[in-house]
Amino acid sequence: KEFELLAFLAAAPHKVFSRDELLQNIWGNDVFVLARTVDVHVRKVREKVGDHHIQTIKGVGYKFNSD
Repeated sequence: KEFELLAFLAAAPHKVFSRDELLQNIWGNDVFVLARTVDVHVRKVREKVGDHHIQTIKGVGYKFNSD
């Protein structure tokens, strides 16, 4: 799921996605996961590609920075 999350965010750089949007698009409706699952996966992706690529927008969600 980490790669799917990274690919999804990178496909729309600078667009902010809420946790719910990410859950819908990455995990879908068939699986029960908590919103914090997104946070854990974002942290793991950041560990692998660096903090600067995924930005947290407080109270909104996450976005990918291609810069």
